[in-house]
Amino acid sequence: MGRIRALEERDIPRMVDLHRRVFPPPPGTANGLEASQAYVKELLLAPHSSDSSPSLVYEDDRGEPIGFLGVMPRRMVLRGRPIQTAITAHFVVEPKQRGTLAALALINTLLSGSQDLTLADTANEMSRRLWEGLGGATTLLYNFYWFRLFRPAEYVMARWGRGRRLPAQVPVALGRAADAVLTRALAGLFRPPSPATSGEDLDGEMLASCVAEFERTRALRPEYEGRTAAWLMDIVARKPGCEPLRKVLVRTRTGEVAGWYMYCGRRGSIGEVLQVGAREGRIGDVLDHLFVEAWREGMVALVGRIDPRSVDAFSARHCFFHYRGGATLVHARDPELLQTILEGDVFLTRLESEWCLSF
Repeated sequence: MGRIRALEERDIPRMVDLHRRVFPPPPGTANGLEASQAYVKELLLAPHSSDSSPSLVYEDDRGEPIGFLGVMPRRMVLRGRPIQTAITAHFVVEPKQRGTLAALALINTLLSGSQDLTLADTANEMSRRLWEGLGGATTLLYNFYWFRLFRPAEYVMARWGRGRRLPAQVPVALGRAADAVLTRALAGLFRPPSPATSGEDLDGEMLASCVAEFERTRALRPEYEGRTAAWLMDIVARKPGCEPLRKVLVRTRTGEVAGWYMYCGRRGSIGEVLQVGAREGRIGDVLDHLFVEAWREGMVALVGRIDPRSVDAFSARHCFFHYRGGATLVHARDPELLQTILEGDVFLTRLESEWCLSF
């Protein structure tokens, strides 16, 4: 008979190794084993790990760890009421042991914890079925992403060149040449117009302040302290494959804070947007600044999680919406809390998702 215990530092190498065997990183990924282990250790064991909602290990009857479920605690606020939240990641079981109760026991133990809210991201079909069977739900609104294309030819050529015996520079050069023509011929469709705003570096104190002030009209939102927000931005900036992280506070011409954004990506890549927030009525100004900066940095495109409140603003700026795969799962014993998330009245970004926990 197996047992479940809290994750310990000695488990990290085996957890990372198992995850990489079951979910191999994409070809060409440069994430080193030691870097991944250090990243997981810092996220799951310190400084914000929780005794009440720890990461979990399933041991078989011989004491061998055969399953893992990472948990990172976060604080949120529901109409002024504090909500303890557990965000999950790295749910994995040894392939030869999937006929055991390991997966079921891990999720059941997690959902039986003292936290008010549990969130899972990019879950596969097996995880979704287990989750719903134990009283959880799938939130459809947050399964979708927006996508803003800047350099269509480079995007297509980079993918066309994969698997073909061509120097890497050839499809990129062809794509850039074609995009130079397309952006002139279709002015405004791919190249965004210059914004009437300015940007400056976003720090932890300002992020905490902006979320508290500008997102207070949401029924549910994260609650950051300046120190916690700074740590979170720092750890994400060091996430293998994420660097460089761009974090920008956007101001209007009069100096008023319009909002903020964070994204990562290198020239010629699809940038991943972690969070976008804005003062009421200013989301368009923030998006205009974000898109121009990403264009100037050489991004091929940007992608981010959909915000139901801002669909019109994204659509007006030539974004389209799509499903990237994987379900967003939620569990809460409080019916009001659960219904709030299912209705989309929540500021739920990729800082509160498995994305920032992955390696």
